[in-house]
Amino acid sequence: MHCANRTVGGTGRPSPRVAVSYSCYFLNILTGRKPLTGAEKLATQHGWAAFARVRRRVPSRFRNVRVRRMACPSDHIAEIVAVVEDGRLHQAMTFTFRATGEGWRLDDCELIGADRRRRPMGV
Repeated sequence: MHCANRTVGGTGRPSPRVAVSYSCYFLNILTGRKPLTGAEKLATQHGWAAFARVRRRVPSRFRNVRVRRMACPSDHIAEIVAVVEDGRLHQAMTFTFRATGEGWRLDDCELIGADRRRRPMGV
């Protein structure tokens, strides 16, 4: 992880590790391990709409999810890449969190390669 774990210039910026924790929470919603209740308060309006789009594109619940990488291109943005698996297909998922007055909030997410054709079993 390449993000400094510090407060920036007295702004009270939360630790980037909190953004990773929130991404794990959203991933656990997609696996069915956590309820959707209360997740909306951890997202901006745009981020909540993006998460709803991802949830509609997921054909079934994910069996396995892992955070693979985190980067902070600026002091107020954290980008997280995760790998999600539904048993037959591995895909990447990206999360963008923005530091707000209330802390980190999901600002965007995308499931990459969700439109790809699934591989037949046993291949």
